[in-house]
Amino acid sequence: MKRIVPLLALLMASVAGAEEMRTINLEEAMTLALESEERIEIQRRDVTIAGQEVNRAWTIISPRLEATGRYDRPEEEIRRDDQVVVPEDAWRGTITARQPVFDGRVLPARRLGMALEESEFHELVHIIRTSLFDVTRIYYEVLRAQQQVEIAGQTVALSTEEVSRARARFDAGEARRTEVLRTEVDEARAFRNLVAARNEYQVAKSDLARRIGLPADHAFTVETPETVEDPTSEVTHDLYMLALEERDDLAAARKRIRAGEEQRTVIRREAWPTLSVEYNHRFVDPESFSSRNNFWEVAAVARYDFWDGGSRRISRLQQEQRIEQSELRVRELEKLIHLEVQQAVLDLQTLRENLSTLHKEVDLAEENYRTLSEQARVGLATSLDVSTALNALDLARTELTRQQFDLEVAKQRLEAATGRFASSFIQVEE
Repeated sequence: MKRIVPLLALLMASVAGAEEMRTINLEEAMTLALESEERIEIQRRDVTIAGQEVNRAWTIISPRLEATGRYDRPEEEIRRDDQVVVPEDAWRGTITARQPVFDGRVLPARRLGMALEESEFHELVHIIRTSLFDVTRIYYEVLRAQQQVEIAGQTVALSTEEVSRARARFDAGEARRTEVLRTEVDEARAFRNLVAARNEYQVAKSDLARRIGLPADHAFTVETPETVEDPTSEVTHDLYMLALEERDDLAAARKRIRAGEEQRTVIRREAWPTLSVEYNHRFVDPESFSSRNNFWEVAAVARYDFWDGGSRRISRLQQEQRIEQSELRVRELEKLIHLEVQQAVLDLQTLRENLSTLHKEVDLAEENYRTLSEQARVGLATSLDVSTALNALDLARTELTRQQFDLEVAKQRLEAATGRFASSFIQVEE
């Protein structure tokens, strides 16, 4: 029986007081999710349920013990001379013990149970990887939202400085009232964006808390994990071939084909003859010469069902169609995996190439804003120029932050597409 062994121990932070802020790292968040995710526990039950099919196979040749009883009461006695032909009351009891000796369904039924159990186990691993990837994605979303709050706060500070400068220039008679109003509008917009960023941060934290089994209002912060190594050193074809070997959902689909084939064998072997040994112990009252009380017998019984009305044939045809459906699902999943790997590679390459451009864009936007802000102090630039530069700087910083964290998630998504995600976190043992 396969099982899953967490390799990273749960890192629980000690809480000295109710007001102390708890810090959670990515490994701890994944461990908490592994313990609290309902989908994982549901699938664990499915593995256990499927495993019972292996035990069910052995029950085909397990001993049987049954007891039957019968009581007869005729309307009246039938007498002939001095003999009673039909007694007034009669009862019969039989205890039967049966031991099957041969049944062709046992071995394929056992292989069927093993295939079902392995299929559900691979599905469990796939659900675990999917759940952990969702937690990782939301974890980076919290980090991104947190960084967005800092950027929004920086924009508010710059907007407040521009308002102070515009008012000072207006008081000195060097600027018009409209320039002051424009900077105040920018400041109000910056405060609004800050509120929106804070709300988005709280929603992201609540979503992460729900995923890892913490109360939605639980106070905690997250640590920035180390940068993940870029996995695109391999070509797309090699990554696709790796995914065909590593993806657990594909392995589960292939095991379902095997289970279908074994089920077809079980149906076919239902037509095979069976052999068993039976022990019968009878109790009758009243007893007769041909029907003794407290009498036992042992018999070897062979059974062969010549014709069942076509039920097995219909079941076999239905199972053939189910096997073909499973094969089609595997081919469909292989095509989907190829698309997922290709999309993940392209997204990663696009984000990596865009980041270098975005870094330059942020540097240029910062330089442009500083230059225009200095020029506006001496009247060489208008407040509109400064406002446009400040908005451009805010957008550039925001987009750079978003794509930086999207790049980290894209690396993890490629690992998930190839079936290697969380491999250091989950070890499969035979």
